[in-house]
Amino acid sequence: MTETSSQTKVQEQQRLPLKERMSFGLGDLVGNGMFGITGSYLIHFYTDVVGMAAAQLAMLMLVARIVHSFSDPLVGLIIDRRGLFAGRVMPYVRWFAVPLALSLVACFLRPFSSVRGELSWAWISYLAMGILFSFFIVPYGLLPNTMTERSNDRLSLSTYRMVGATLGTFLVGSVVPPAVAHFGYAEGIGLVAACGAVVAMVPSWTCRERLMLAPDKQPLSTTLRSLLKNRAWVVVTIVLSLFYIDLTSFYGFAIYYAQHVLGRDAAFGGFLISVMGVTKAGGVFISSFIAPRLGWKRAVTLGYLCSVTSLALFWLAPNNAWLLIGLFSLVCFFDGIALPVFYTMLAEAIDVGAVLTGVRAAGIAYSVNSFAGKSAWALGGFLVAALLAWGGYDGHSAIQNVSTREAITFGFLGVPFCVGILSIILIQFYPSPSETIERQMPPEILLIPED
Repeated sequence: MTETSSQTKVQEQQRLPLKERMSFGLGDLVGNGMFGITGSYLIHFYTDVVGMAAAQLAMLMLVARIVHSFSDPLVGLIIDRRGLFAGRVMPYVRWFAVPLALSLVACFLRPFSSVRGELSWAWISYLAMGILFSFFIVPYGLLPNTMTERSNDRLSLSTYRMVGATLGTFLVGSVVPPAVAHFGYAEGIGLVAACGAVVAMVPSWTCRERLMLAPDKQPLSTTLRSLLKNRAWVVVTIVLSLFYIDLTSFYGFAIYYAQHVLGRDAAFGGFLISVMGVTKAGGVFISSFIAPRLGWKRAVTLGYLCSVTSLALFWLAPNNAWLLIGLFSLVCFFDGIALPVFYTMLAEAIDVGAVLTGVRAAGIAYSVNSFAGKSAWALGGFLVAALLAWGGYDGHSAIQNVSTREAITFGFLGVPFCVGILSIILIQFYPSPSETIERQMPPEILLIPED
């Protein structure tokens, strides 16, 4: 057997089994489902069921989600310092799935009848849910770095992760409304959360950690400075954070846009969320074919360019249900092209930083990225509530004034449009293969897709 064929055989043996790649994607089905439920139905629950004022909601979304953002680096630090489970990340996924599901249900309970009691419970339950979410999603996000070093396998994992995420979005729009309508908020969300807890544990039963994350004993300040020297990590962190603002706007305003701008019922808003899930899954699927050929930057640029164009057409289109659904499908389909590329870029940027700076702190690198994403999620949630407050939204009124409808329109369409344009500009700063970083990297860890 020749040396070349031996190397090819070794590479074939190192490829991840399909079972592991598929089950890995189920983790973000739950993660994105959580984002969807808290970003759309929980906001609607607080304003239209609990009767929380938009200004109170804005403060809750901002402060609580900032606290949630800081819990991510804490979890990353625990992983890097071997604080739990001897540095392994899979046990986190297994043991925190059920507490996370219970905390989600708690957000939709109303154990107090007084206004002050309900507001206090909203703060306590929402803060607890976000902290538990960090103990699940940060270790889950690090799994690709412990499962494989191969670039193509990581792209495949990112693809299945995004398929899971978009499926989660679809289920949020198609399963949650009838569950809530039939059982009520607490019971309906409880049923969904119970199923989600089981699904969330599947990756811990089927995926294997083949690589151990190197422990990091550096001072935290040294670790953080090393991250800022890694331009690949900085760029992908900013662009991925902007994506969360985009996602928050679609989730947060879909129901309001359907009811108060299009003059349709809330179910149409839920249907748009389902459409977002299905069509993004199509974009994710296509991405696995075109991203390795175009390269990371060109794939993201193409996806966002087509997305913002479709978004402009959606805004100009007449209020025809099927035309709007078709255009919104295009918006989300082209958004989906960029999704798996982001997470592949992130996994490789973490490896790049370890080589360039000598500081190996994958837990902090991923969790600070997640911190930035959650900060953007906090900003997006605050923006939803703030725009509603600025527009004078009244949850008890069936007909909203002109300024409210304009605020909702800007939130649902204008914010994602601005995010798309800014992302196209920023992604151009991601290091190209011809830049200095390539000459410092081993050939098996490059910032370009494998041929």
